[in-house]
Amino acid sequence: MTDTVGPPDPGRIPPRPVAPPYAVPGPVPASVPPPPGHPPRWAWWVIGIVVPVLGTVATVLASSGRGGTPAPAASAAPPAATSAPAATSAPVAPPTATAPQPASAAPDLSAPAGYRSQQARWGVAPPICGTGVLVDLDTGTSASFELESAGDTPSAQRSAAAELEYRPHSQGCGMSGIEPSVTELRPVTGRSVGVLRAGRPLTFEECRMAAGTGFGPVRMGGPTARERGLVRGAALCSVTERGSVAMALVEDVSDETTPTLGGRLVVWAKD
Repeated sequence: MTDTVGPPDPGRIPPRPVAPPYAVPGPVPASVPPPPGHPPRWAWWVIGIVVPVLGTVATVLASSGRGGTPAPAASAAPPAATSAPAATSAPVAPPTATAPQPASAAPDLSAPAGYRSQQARWGVAPPICGTGVLVDLDTGTSASFELESAGDTPSAQRSAAAELEYRPHSQGCGMSGIEPSVTELRPVTGRSVGVLRAGRPLTFEECRMAAGTGFGPVRMGGPTARERGLVRGAALCSVTERGSVAMALVEDVSDETTPTLGGRLVVWAKD
């Protein structure tokens, strides 16, 4: 089959495609603003330019400041005054006072029938090693005697008129002629002597009853003497070799380990 050349057949020419209708261009959408809290893009450009410039200026100023006179430092503002309350010292507790020993009350001088009362004073000082002291409670007088050894006792003749004996303790002396470190008070052998404790009535009957209680050797200047009642305010009571009732008040007692003793002496002597 051969093609023929001739005018085109209108029935065989394809139709021209139809162009789309013309659309009017719409408005250009505006740029979306940055979310709140974020600077715009141009701010970053400004920061990128300004920061290097400030760094350069700071370097130049620092270099010029080293060579020239340093700029005066800004005066620091004075600290704000704070009104703090004045410190108050805590109250100091007063020192604890040592409880005083009871003072001797006034003795009752009334005498029963067949007796008369009289007053004097008595006293005894600590003896030196090698000696002792005898006290006559009828008169309040004292006399010393020699001790050949720690266990020695005065002769019966020397102690015949005495009721009390004050001597160095057996462990209080190393050699004769020196002051003892410890002394002891004791009744003379065979005498009726006792302690009328502080606070008891100072009467004839109280003293006569106390004389019958008796007491052995008492180490003075320590807790033993306090436990046995030999403190200020007490009294030493005795029925003397004359039959009198003697009350030797302990009013003067020193604080040494070898104390001095003394005070008023009341004697109810037989008529």
